Amino acid sequence: MLNLHEKKALIVGGGKIAYRKAIGLLKAGAEITMISPDIYSKFNILLEKGQISWEQKEFEESDLRDALIVIAATNRKSINREIAQLVSDHQLINVVDESRLSNFHVPAKITRGKLTIAVGTKGASPILAKNIRDEIADVYGESYGDYLHFLEKARKLVYSKEKNTVLRKELLTGLAEKDYQNARNQRSFFERLMSNNEGK
Repeated sequence: MLNLHEKKALIVGGGKIAYRKAIGLLKAGAEITMISPDIYSKFNILLEKGQISWEQKEFEESDLRDALIVIAATNRKSINREIAQLVSDHQLINVVDESRLSNFHVPAKITRGKLTIAVGTKGASPILAKNIRDEIADVYGESYGDYLHFLEKARKLVYSKEKNTVLRKELLTGLAEKDYQNARNQRSFFERLMSNNEGK
């Protein structure tokens, strides 16, 4: 839930785990610099598109400068621990192989439009988090993206048309019921609300 748009992120490491972290940060809008002598082949696509920057070298303390988020994802525990020790108090650090050294964890999540559901275990078992996420994904399908779009428009309409705060709350509570996931019910709601307010 962190707004990372145009915020600087540093990934130290170039393997498959680093790649997964990079994809998540890109989706959040972060500006990514990667430090690693070698990289996983799929990184080449991101490099070709100019989505990430790569410095082909070993990690140095100066690499941490200006980064809001730091991901320590090398295959050497000693390097990952060194990175965790060097970050400043105002930086967020995630050490992929030693969760106790991290001050934030990346949850397993599903996204349906503006709906985000995240499952975290504080690094204890990312696999369990993913399993639970997959179970939740079956319950909250792709249709929830459209449903959230409807709820957003409906909320604006309710606030503009209904000035009675009690009735407004009742309307918004009702809209969150499962019945309104049906497109026909959504249209009928708008029609009723518009017609009820035309005479006011």
